[in-house]
Amino acid sequence: MNRTRYRLTRSPSSTAERGSVTAEFALALPGVVLVLLLVISLAMTGASRVALEDAARAAAREAARGESVASAEQTARDAAGDDISISVSAEGAYTTVVVSRPVQVLGLIELNAELSAEAHARTEHLEQPGGAP
Repeated sequence: MNRTRYRLTRSPSSTAERGSVTAEFALALPGVVLVLLLVISLAMTGASRVALEDAARAAAREAARGESVASAEQTARDAAGDDISISVSAEGAYTTVVVSRPVQVLGLIELNAELSAEAHARTEHLEQPGGAP
């Protein structure tokens, strides 16, 4: 019986390419991480925008019910955080609240941009004790 032995040897081309996948991965990894950080930053900016809108609505309701401006500002800070700026104004029959915050990338790098939200609520005119509106 004739037994043939096969010996596996590496060709010269496979030896030269050894480690190329690792090198390509090392070159692509910073780009992948950058894209991932950008997506996370955009999601955080969107969540911040929603928080600002909620804060503006809550503060406008507080001010429209006749609560003090300080109470409305505290309500907005409770909803969106302490790093916001708030403007409360009463214009005719409506109370307007504008809440804004600087844009930050991943909470670390502040850009020259600002997120803002505005809410309007019809001011309630409640009667004061003694019959005066």
